[in-house]
Amino acid sequence: MPDLPQRSLVDLLDPRGPRPRLVLHLVFGAVVLGFVLVRGLNALAEGRLVPAQYVYPDPVFLLMLGALLPLCALWPLTTWERDAPAHRRAATVGFLACSALLMPVTVEFGFFGLIAVAIALAVCAFGPLGGLAMALLFALVNMGMGLAAPGFATGHALFNGALLLVYGLGVVAAVLTLIGAVRQSQRTRELLAELAQAHDQLRAHAARDRERAIADERARMAREMHDSTGHHLSAVHLCLANAERVVAALPEDLPRDLLDDLREDIGQARRLTKETLADTRRWVRALKPIALAERSGPAALRSLTDSFGELGVTTSFTSSGAWPGDLDGEAELVAFRCVQEALTNALRHSGASRIEVAVHAGTERLDLIVADDGLGPGEGAPGFGLTALRERLAALGGTLETGARSGGGFELRARLPVRTNDQARELEAV
Repeated sequence: MPDLPQRSLVDLLDPRGPRPRLVLHLVFGAVVLGFVLVRGLNALAEGRLVPAQYVYPDPVFLLMLGALLPLCALWPLTTWERDAPAHRRAATVGFLACSALLMPVTVEFGFFGLIAVAIALAVCAFGPLGGLAMALLFALVNMGMGLAAPGFATGHALFNGALLLVYGLGVVAAVLTLIGAVRQSQRTRELLAELAQAHDQLRAHAARDRERAIADERARMAREMHDSTGHHLSAVHLCLANAERVVAALPEDLPRDLLDDLREDIGQARRLTKETLADTRRWVRALKPIALAERSGPAALRSLTDSFGELGVTTSFTSSGAWPGDLDGEAELVAFRCVQEALTNALRHSGASRIEVAVHAGTERLDLIVADDGLGPGEGAPGFGLTALRERLAALGGTLETGARSGGGFELRARLPVRTNDQARELEAV
């Protein structure tokens, strides 16, 4: 599967994990530090640890304040995911209990922050029911402290508890919404990856279908040429051979010049027919497609080169460098056509006895060289095949150079940028 897109901001805010994430460390650290600073400054200003306005016995305040130490000790051991070892879940339960015990003595700076962190932890570690239970626990603790306080109105205590419960339910809803957004973001990335993979497969199928259609048409043309033109040429050659035997059996009393001219014309016709038949067979062999589905890269090019060696010409193939494993299908097909066109032209036009094919695969480009020891390019303009090939290479950012070799013969040089399937998809998107 292709690489997934980069994580979004929503993913970075995902609170779930085996341990608290960095943003949660920052929030918890700010809450604890703010609480310690404010409570410490108040104690220095009043000259006593327990605030003067505290209506409960001092041991109760000190017991609640003492929950700060185990709270900080248990924080790194908390787990923010459902599937966690038992000891980490126990540490999480201990942290939540300490936060409920510490909550009544926290000042405004850390009151709502501590509640939000604890409820978010309960949702991640124990699910929505855990978050709801923690929100209800905070509300009951707050309500109970209000009802136990001397001179504190019952209605006021109930209102404060209900208000804190609403706040806790809001935190639960916010955390669940964030988790849902994270899951949707992850699902979207997975769908995009699947879509990219399907796009690659579709492009590969389209390339294979296009190549199959071309191969079918070439095979049909080869069959027609073999069954029709080749058959007729063979028949003509046979008739000329019979005519040559008939002329040889003619009486010698016929005019000598007439017999010589007749034999020469028939012999020349036989030679031309034989050459045309051989050329037709070369055409048939050149049109016969090579199955790219079974071979790719250097293996397909080597098979193609070796197949032309069956037509009476010596061929050699060399390959160097590491062939890209994720080479774009269109680029690989163009490389195959470069070698095929060069081999076909060498057989048809150059009269070569040896053809050498060399392929070098680099990190950024493919270099294809096809050289023969034939008659050279001649004076004519480039044929349709080379012109079309040059256009296909240019469309992929490549180049094609043809010309005479220094030691005689003809040489084709093709340079093709290495383009992977992912790069091809990015270019199409642009």
